[in-house]
Amino acid sequence: QRITRLRLRSRQELETVLQQHAQELRTAQDGIVQAAQQADTGLSRSLEHLPQGVVIIDANLNLVAWNSRYLALFRYPPEMVRVGQPIEDLLRFNAKRGLLGTAPMEEAIQRRLGHLRSGKPHLHESEKGDGTVLEIRGNPLPDGGFVTSYADITSYKNAARELRSLADALERRVEERTHDLTQAKREAEEANRYKTRFVNAAVHDLLQPLNAARMFTSLLPSHVHDDAGRHVADSIDAALASQDAILNSLLDIARMESGQLEVHVRDFALDSLLHVVHNNFGMLAESEGLKLRTRSSHLIVRSDEALLRRILQNFVSNAIRYTRQGRILIGCRRAGNHVRIEVHDQGPGIPESLQREIFEEFRRLDEGHADDRGTGLGLAIVERLGKLLGHEIGLRSTLGKGSVFWVQVPLGNAQTLQPAVRPSTVTHSQNDAPLQGGVAWYIDDDPQTCAATLALLERWGCEVPYAGGPHDALAIANAHDVPQLVLLDVHLGKNLYGPDIYAQLCEQWGQMPPVILVTAERDASLRRQAAERGWGFLAKPVRPPALRALMSQTLLRIRED
Repeated sequence: QRITRLRLRSRQELETVLQQHAQELRTAQDGIVQAAQQADTGLSRSLEHLPQGVVIIDANLNLVAWNSRYLALFRYPPEMVRVGQPIEDLLRFNAKRGLLGTAPMEEAIQRRLGHLRSGKPHLHESEKGDGTVLEIRGNPLPDGGFVTSYADITSYKNAARELRSLADALERRVEERTHDLTQAKREAEEANRYKTRFVNAAVHDLLQPLNAARMFTSLLPSHVHDDAGRHVADSIDAALASQDAILNSLLDIARMESGQLEVHVRDFALDSLLHVVHNNFGMLAESEGLKLRTRSSHLIVRSDEALLRRILQNFVSNAIRYTRQGRILIGCRRAGNHVRIEVHDQGPGIPESLQREIFEEFRRLDEGHADDRGTGLGLAIVERLGKLLGHEIGLRSTLGKGSVFWVQVPLGNAQTLQPAVRPSTVTHSQNDAPLQGGVAWYIDDDPQTCAATLALLERWGCEVPYAGGPHDALAIANAHDVPQLVLLDVHLGKNLYGPDIYAQLCEQWGQMPPVILVTAERDASLRRQAAERGWGFLAKPVRPPALRALMSQTLLRIRED
């Protein structure tokens, strides 16, 4: 960019010099014609003040007047330049010295005499043997005759040549730098793709044992009967939940950087979003001795509701984490055709030197609760989500008084809102236990996850004839033992793909039992494909209540059909 600016500036300077020179020449030429009309004969005093060499001839092409600059430029012998001297004699003298170019001498002389006889203005440049460049301008006089001026433009030509050389050199440097930057950009993009693939693969592998651990810890309460044991179980579950949050945040960042995070922008009521955020954090704030207040809003905004909710949830979560006492306020300020959603806290405040850094990955302050200092990824995700949505993110803070985090969102159009449709609800008696007696297969290439899921499903009263890898599943599948439900991982190792294994199993079963994909893959397109096929979808690490609810809904739907 700097080189480009220099190149443009040099071009502009060159154009400016050209314009100034042209203006000076036009002004000077007007002055020459005026001075020629007033000139006396011979070495004229009225022409002496001019910087150009000037010579005037009459209608018969004989010398009338000249100035000393003209004599100095051509170094004529004193006896040659006199009133009435034919201009042809001077031209022939110059031709013999090689000042009329490379054309034959007589041809060059007659061409110049023809110009003078025509009485037409002319302009051309001539370079002398010593490198001096003359700009020659000729103009007819009103009463007959001709005036010719010779301006030494050597310095101007040298400056223009240097400027053009500089501009050409800069252009070459720009081309070279552009090539280097293109190559560097290509390498950076490749490195970023590699990093994204690595993060996805690493997180996938980390989620497998984490998923098994979450399954096993959900079984602990039934085996632990004392308060100390239950406290240990709760601590393990909390630690796993924190690990889950870190991995999910890493996945989110990787998806945003790779462009895989889908955005669905629409108009919606802001108040409903604020209500959800308040409900999600109200009890948590109360448990920390804080008061969470949310001011309602009648405004309609245009954004992705889910992603905007995540921004506000990160703001509120940070506010709770770093506020030891007092209150937290969620409010809105309208600014023209935008609304600024603000989260105010009464925490310790953030030094100005750190206010930019806290939006970087793994940057966090030390003033948080000792048992919950966060992962340092929340605000990094917020900043990326803001850029993805085109929403400005901001912060103002005062040490000792608290901070205000805000996001600015465009207003929407209330007329585009669809009327809310209440989902139909189906009530079941408390004795209704859809998993009791249900038959499910669990197919996963991770033995620990299979063992944990098997134990959990059997505890819920579900029969699990098979929980293991894809090869054994294909070996034992037959039309006489078809499960009611299949829990299926997507990536089963050795390039085996879960949906492909399911298709082979269906051929052996002769039926197509319902499927719930249980996977560490967070690709939005995979979730969409599952929805199009009518399959359930759960992301690892699976929360046991979510698994139980989805399995119950699926089995109930089967029985109702």
